[in-house]
Amino acid sequence: MKGIVYKSCVRSALLYGSETWCLSENELGILRRTERAMVRVMCGVKLMDRKITEDLMQMLGLREAVDRLAKANGVRWYGHVLRREDGHVLRRALDLEVSGPRKRGRPKKRGRCKWRRRVGRLG
Repeated sequence: MKGIVYKSCVRSALLYGSETWCLSENELGILRRTERAMVRVMCGVKLMDRKITEDLMQMLGLREAVDRLAKANGVRWYGHVLRREDGHVLRRALDLEVSGPRKRGRPKKRGRCKWRRRVGRLG
């Protein structure tokens, strides 16, 4: 029963909004670790018990699939954008190109960033 609740509620909440995420390897690792931690809590197992997470997931009837599902959701959103008509805002945004050369080096800091750094030192 815990596995069914996890698949239907917890995993969907974990991946909410993943259609618009641009996932890096670091973020995929965070998703994997979060899923594993949730499974351990559901089973009442601590890290010191030295149980393998795959065994716990198999006991709940789950497969480790958060990273695969997050990637699939991103592709689904991109397909949604491609199915729009040519004049739609999202389709025009895909074809957007910025003209002109880019300056070399790191961008200049704005005054707001400098102000926050000064206030941070005082507080």
